[in-house]
Amino acid sequence: MSRAGRTRREPPAEKKAPHRIRVQLDLRPEQVQLLDLLEAKVAVRSRADLVQEAIGTLLWVLRETRAGRRILSVDPSEVARLSHTVELASPALALTSDTVYDHLVMCPHPWRKQLSLKRRHVTVGQLVATMRANRLSPEEAAEDLDLPLVQVKEALTYYEAHRDLVDAELQEEKSRLHAKGYAVEPAAVS
Repeated sequence: MSRAGRTRREPPAEKKAPHRIRVQLDLRPEQVQLLDLLEAKVAVRSRADLVQEAIGTLLWVLRETRAGRRILSVDPSEVARLSHTVELASPALALTSDTVYDHLVMCPHPWRKQLSLKRRHVTVGQLVATMRANRLSPEEAAEDLDLPLVQVKEALTYYEAHRDLVDAELQEEKSRLHAKGYAVEPAAVS
């Protein structure tokens, strides 16, 4: 929150990607310390990810209160005594609920947080990497991979909104494959 209760929006720098808008906040030193503490406690990669987590939490709270439910804090040992509970396991999951995406789902995975294509074992990042490697348009990807065009477009929309996460996970996947001895880049042609 800014000192004056306002935020100043700066136009995106010319060298920045057009999908980003820079928002500058004036914070007191103790607010910056709190941000740093939260960034470490929530284990996010950046302050931008921290803001995404906060937005996800707020969206979840809004959905629950608009549905007429109350938000409570309950001791874990008492949960079994309640007749019905809805738990916010991760604010990141609140941003990716089925009400937001029709053709993408969250699949349980030890380290991946990005969404996957519904009824496929393909992450959004894997789709994007395939499209890049083969220079496929959305229409070509849909045809070549036997996917509905609307699913490909929704995946690309998700990618634009979560580019940092997806790109970081693609890099992580590449590193893990390389560590196992798999060739992750095509061999040089001589």
